[in-house]
Amino acid sequence: MSRLFRLDGKGSGLALGPLETRAMEVVWQLGGWATVSDVYDRLNAKHREFAYSTIKTILNNLVDKGHLCKRAAGRANEFKAVRSKEAFDERLVRDVVEPLLARHRNPLLAHIVHELDDEEGIAELERLLAQKKAKTRHG
Repeated sequence: MSRLFRLDGKGSGLALGPLETRAMEVVWQLGGWATVSDVYDRLNAKHREFAYSTIKTILNNLVDKGHLCKRAAGRANEFKAVRSKEAFDERLVRDVVEPLLARHRNPLLAHIVHELDDEEGIAELERLLAQKKAKTRHG
């Protein structure tokens, strides 16, 4: 699994390049197995931006990084996400936050609290803290 972290990224762009992110989004949208042609057609639906060979290379790179699995389907290959978008995002957050908590706990927590400037976010943090306290007390 790739552990690349990009400070300039947004969302899955933290761990993937821009075209990798777009390709993964297509595979997740299609759900199940997708061919290079499926991804190529979706990415080029509005404008012909990418060559077929580029998409094939990106999908194979995502296999090498552990984000997709691949199987033969006749003369073509099919690709499938190893984990759901939600599971990918959870793992991405964990991979980013765990080292920060270990090395920069107080600045990270202070930043999170500082960024919560709406009642809904504050209430959610309080709810999560109460849940954690209850779990800690009961076992």
